[in-house]
Amino acid sequence: MGAKIKICGIRTPEIIQVCADLKVDLIGLNFSPNSPRNIKENEIPNLIRTRHTEGFPKIVFLFYNNEIAEIRSVIEKYEPDYVQFIQGDNKLTTDIWNHYLNNKKLLPSFRISEEVKDESILCPELPFVILDSYKKGLGGGTGESFPWEYVKNVKRPYLLAGGITPENVREALDYLNPFGIDVASGVETDGKKDPEKIRQLVKNVRG
Repeated sequence: MGAKIKICGIRTPEIIQVCADLKVDLIGLNFSPNSPRNIKENEIPNLIRTRHTEGFPKIVFLFYNNEIAEIRSVIEKYEPDYVQFIQGDNKLTTDIWNHYLNNKKLLPSFRISEEVKDESILCPELPFVILDSYKKGLGGGTGESFPWEYVKNVKRPYLLAGGITPENVREALDYLNPFGIDVASGVETDGKKDPEKIRQLVKNVRG
């Protein structure tokens, strides 16, 4: 099967088409007011207008520091395949976390700052999760790695995030053998998604 690929923080239909053409597995749209990659609700229809074409990537909506009413409204209206919440987001309630956990739409992101010794905290009832680097005030997209040895013994499926680039992705896959990788800034040039970097990443993942 090979490692899954998620490209996060996409802001243009052109980059979504690049991902679709390359058969990227998941694309992330970021609604966090904290993120330089955030989009507004009125941009969604244009970005996902081809979602029903064959082979279109699974759609992930990422929220961090958003209002609960906004989260519910956007998800209900546009029905993403997955909802990405960040562990430690103070605006989230237990109710909304559990709602999407129970209907299996939740794709939680855990920010790793020490060795993971207890996998029971990583939502074992879900198919997979995201393991990312920690930076205060940010839900991800930091461009910084965490020490990969922190998750060396994690057995459950996860997407490795945090500082993944076309240059280091093969090393990450060989060392950790994760379920997949999650990349935002690692395929950008001057803060914008770079089609050539995405192509190179996909090539290096799939060999």
